[in-house]
Amino acid sequence: MALRNMICTRNAALIASLMLTLGSAHAREIFVAPSGNDGTGNGNQTAPYRTLSFVLEPANNIVQDDDVITLRGTTSGAGTVYAAAEYRLRRRLTIRSFAGEWAVLRCPITVPDGICLQIDPEASGSVVSRLEIQGGTIYSVFLQTDWEQGANPNGSGASDVVLEDCKLHGSGRDVVKVTPKSNRLTIRRCEIFNSGTSYAPGTPLEDKNAEGIDNVNADDMRVEDTYIHDIATNCLYFKGGARNALIQRNRLENCGEGGVMVGFDTSPEFFDLSINPGYFEAINGTVRNNIIRNTDYAGIGLYASQNSKVVNNTLINTARVGHAALYFGVTLQDFDPIAARPPNTMVAMQNNIVQQGHDRCVSIRWANELGGLSGLAGGPGTNYNYYARTSGSCQFRDGRPAAPLAVGNLAQWRNAVNADGMSVEGPLSLASDGRLLASSQARNVGVLLPEVVDDIDQDVRSAPVDIGADEFSFADLLLRNGFE
Repeated sequence: MALRNMICTRNAALIASLMLTLGSAHAREIFVAPSGNDGTGNGNQTAPYRTLSFVLEPANNIVQDDDVITLRGTTSGAGTVYAAAEYRLRRRLTIRSFAGEWAVLRCPITVPDGICLQIDPEASGSVVSRLEIQGGTIYSVFLQTDWEQGANPNGSGASDVVLEDCKLHGSGRDVVKVTPKSNRLTIRRCEIFNSGTSYAPGTPLEDKNAEGIDNVNADDMRVEDTYIHDIATNCLYFKGGARNALIQRNRLENCGEGGVMVGFDTSPEFFDLSINPGYFEAINGTVRNNIIRNTDYAGIGLYASQNSKVVNNTLINTARVGHAALYFGVTLQDFDPIAARPPNTMVAMQNNIVQQGHDRCVSIRWANELGGLSGLAGGPGTNYNYYARTSGSCQFRDGRPAAPLAVGNLAQWRNAVNADGMSVEGPLSLASDGRLLASSQARNVGVLLPEVVDDIDQDVRSAPVDIGADEFSFADLLLRNGFE
């Protein structure tokens, strides 16, 4: 019986492998170029199609799963522009610029509910590589879902999508929108900027919804080695029950609201209550080795998060208008009576640099709405951090009614909340890019953490480790100054 089961298992594996091989045998590279012709072209390099919209149109029956669409571009300058109202992936494809060239997908911000590139659940596994995607009335890139709480709980989103080496910008609202169950999205080595272009100058912040990356209830998102800047609201957040997000080795600058928000505020219908009955906004998220500069509100904010790790980040001039550099916020979840609105719990905040021009370094919020909402249950999990102000000293705030300290300095905070025992406050010298100098006081005073094996430059960390996103090395210093 065991031998028969083994043979059946082996045959099943061979059949599955054969089916996969046969299913991908048709895959080919399809070329699109401004010199091509949609009527007479066949997609070969010598006879390309002219428009991407024509190639993607289902009625034309051109693409199949695993095909590669290569867009011809220019070798210098702004790139070759492919303009359309929108583009939509309905099959698993790779779309890229030709090697050594640059192509641009450009969409208007005047089409009602317009999206520049939509990726459907049926296009899960798609790769978008070395492209510039600009515009879209509401989103530049949109990962669609057919999941719906109650109505379609077994549905899925566009999953296993990769966005790599791209420039994504100029959206009317969010640049990248990730909907429920669009799991395992990877964004790497991209530049994401200039969101919210449809809003008139002077539009109040509360009337804007224009994140750099907006993830609602999509698990295992990975954002790394990416530059996110000049965003109208939050540079990045994952919320609505998003699990296992990894945000690492990124630079975030000039965020009109927060830098990285671990959780935020989500309407109850977007939660998957079968796995998250407590309405946690973010679960098991890790934020490490990021440099975050110039945010109007929290540099890193936590909202109804569970088991979050915020480690080895460098925050510079954050929370300029409100909140604090490291902030424990509350979520309202539409004031819906069924929602739980839990406090943050099981947090680790270690090895972070906080360099501020004002006094708001760490804050725990309490809100009086709905009988009282707390930003944190238990201790803040802060330790081995380096706090620095250009003048004066940091303030640490705990707004919870039972807190022994409402506001105080580091020593008072340490005694009141039993945290930051090994943290330091004092002057700190940083390079203009936020990395450490040879003379930086944050060198060799951190703690080696198992979840932090490298730094923002992917240099290996070993004890004694530096605090912040950068592990100083003279080799990196020479490279940054043009020496090889």
